[in-house]
Amino acid sequence: MSQGTPALRAQTAPRRFADVDVRGHGRVVPLTLVAAAGVAAIWLVDISTGPDFGFAIFYLIPIGLASWWLGRGSAVLIALLSTGAWIWADLIARPSVLLSASLWNGLTRAAIFLMLALLIDQVRRERNALRSVDGHREESLALIAHTLRRSAGEIESAIPDLTKAPALSAAERSAIDELRRQSRNFKRFADDVLEVGQLEDGRFRLNRGRFDLSEFVATLVKETDRDRLQLVAESDPIWVDADPERLRTAIEHILNNALRFSPPGSTVHVTVGQRDNRARVLVKDQGVGLARSHLAVIFRKYGRIETPATKDKIGVGLGLYVARLVVEAHGGSVSASSVGLGLGSTFTLDLPLASHQA
Repeated sequence: MSQGTPALRAQTAPRRFADVDVRGHGRVVPLTLVAAAGVAAIWLVDISTGPDFGFAIFYLIPIGLASWWLGRGSAVLIALLSTGAWIWADLIARPSVLLSASLWNGLTRAAIFLMLALLIDQVRRERNALRSVDGHREESLALIAHTLRRSAGEIESAIPDLTKAPALSAAERSAIDELRRQSRNFKRFADDVLEVGQLEDGRFRLNRGRFDLSEFVATLVKETDRDRLQLVAESDPIWVDADPERLRTAIEHILNNALRFSPPGSTVHVTVGQRDNRARVLVKDQGVGLARSHLAVIFRKYGRIETPATKDKIGVGLGLYVARLVVEAHGGSVSASSVGLGLGSTFTLDLPLASHQA
C-alpha cells in the first residue's frame, strides 16, 4: 500500500445523501430560488385555505432545508421571505385585523424563523467541523499504521538473523521471542487500521471458499496459543462458505482479546458447533468480565472499557470492531455475554452454514 493510501481512502468513501455539499459551482443562487419558490407554494396554499387553518409550521420546511444545505445567508433570506409571506397571507385571510397586530405577530414569527435558521446552520457547521477532525484523525492513523507496519516487517525480517547468533542465553532467546510477538502485534494493529476503512465502506471483495470450520478453528488455536486455548469441536465437519483470510482475522481478534484480558496461565475454552442451522464458535474466558453497559461498547469503533482491571491493557479498540464488520459481511453476527465484572466473558460468533449442509 502506498503512502497516498490514506488520502485515497478519504476521497473514495461513499457519501450519504445528508453529506452532499450542494454549495459552490454556482448552485447556491438557483437552489435559493427553488427554496423561495417553495415558500411561494406554501403561501398560495395558505391563502387558499382561509383563516381557520394554520400554515406557519410549513414555512419551516424551506427554512430548514436552506439552513442545512445552502448556508447561513440563504437561510436568513428564506426566513425573512417566509415571514413576509406569512404576514401577507394573514392580512388577506383576516382583513379586519389591525395592521399593527399582524406586524407584531409577524415579528414573533420572524424571530422564530431566524432562530431556527441560525440554530440549524450552527449544528451543520459543528457537524462538519467534527467530521473534518475525524477525517484528519483517520488519515493520521492510517499514515502511522502504514509506517508502523513497515517497521514491524523490518524488525520481523531481522529476527531470524538474531536467532542464529552463537551461544544465546535463555533470557536472550526469551527476549527475541517477545520481540517477535510484539512486532506481530504492531503489524496486526496496522492491518486493522488500514483495513477498517474498506470494511466500513464496503470497498472489499470476499474471496469465499468452502471449508470445515472445526478444522479451521483448530489450526488457529494451535497458531495462537495451544497451551492456554482448549478446543472442543464436533466430530462431523461444519462446512461454511467464507473468506478464510478475513475470517481468520475476525476469529484471531476474538481469541487474542480473550487471552489478553484473562489471568496469566488461565484457560480459554473454544467450542465449535452448530445451532439453529448456523455454524457457531464460542470463546469463553476467565477474565475481567463485562458489565451490562459494556456490551454495547466493545464492538464499536474505538470501543474500550475503562475499569481498574483493564486500565493497563494496551489497545485502541479496533480488534472486536473489525471482527464484527468481517462477520457481518459474511451474513453472520458476533455478540458477547457476561455474568458480571471479574466473572469472565463469552463471545459468540455465528455464521451461515454452507448451503448444501444447512
